[in-house]
Amino acid sequence: MPLRKNDLAHWWNRSPDGQLVVDEGGHVLAINRTLADWFGHRAETLLDRHASELFTPSARVIYLGLLDFRLANQGRADEIHLELDLAEAAPLPVVCSAVRLAYQGASLTLLALTPIPRKHRLERELLEARQATARALREKDAIIAELETLGALLEGRRAELAQLDRRLDHRATTDPLTGLPNRRRLDDTLELLFAAAERHHAASAFSLALLEIDHFEALSERHGRVHGDRVLETLADLLRATLRLDDLAAHLDGAEFVLLMPHTGPTAARTALERLRRAVERHPWSPDPVTLSIGLAGYRPGDTPGSLYQRADQALDAARHDGRNRVVV
Repeated sequence: MPLRKNDLAHWWNRSPDGQLVVDEGGHVLAINRTLADWFGHRAETLLDRHASELFTPSARVIYLGLLDFRLANQGRADEIHLELDLAEAAPLPVVCSAVRLAYQGASLTLLALTPIPRKHRLERELLEARQATARALREKDAIIAELETLGALLEGRRAELAQLDRRLDHRATTDPLTGLPNRRRLDDTLELLFAAAERHHAASAFSLALLEIDHFEALSERHGRVHGDRVLETLADLLRATLRLDDLAAHLDGAEFVLLMPHTGPTAARTALERLRRAVERHPWSPDPVTLSIGLAGYRPGDTPGSLYQRADQALDAARHDGRNRVVV
């Protein structure tokens, strides 16, 4: 029989999985009743919050790094282990799957969260097994064989937990101040772009740009470090709002940013960067205006990351010497 809109909404709210819809800026647009019940709030109170705030601090790093990376590069992310931050209860481990969808001209993300209490149960079982081992070692020699079997089980579980911890640490690839990818994720992505370009012998497979906030040190000295951090955070927001989904903007250190633009030659890249430069220039900064100098270089056959960075850095020097607030190829 045909499904009615109200029936679909009813089933969505009764799903055993927590589900939410996130906009391009990462804010919650819709949330089903299952997820709201886990938090002990009405669904409306969770709307408009940044989706990363639903998770514990360590899980937030994975959400903003690994999940965003997979969505940007693959349009979906499957079976990512996270923990929901339930304020009045213990964190809830979940497996998160996400897919990016186009809807009425916007790019939305649908996330499904499946509870996995197994992780905490595994930790509890490991502790109980260790206690049982300690008791067994004080008992008769007749149970030594059983202890050896139990010890093997413990080692297997300890290795599983250690592997999970290493995976979480390995995926911490986000700059904590700006929320942008850091040097580690940038290098990984650049390596993939070089491999693809060399494999397909593409003359203009991608472009790399070095971005620098003009006179940032003087600005920070004049208004303080907190103001300087606020400028960096605002610029990161402008990058996310202005650039394409395939582009990767990374914050390295201080006023330095790097931008990778896949499938984009220098001509098209310069157009996009001019749009970004104007957006920064027109932004209502206070108390002082903020501008960008940008050095751009396109991939050439035979390039290495070092040679590509060097040409982009030379272009950035030229932008500085030519008066700043400009894009130089």
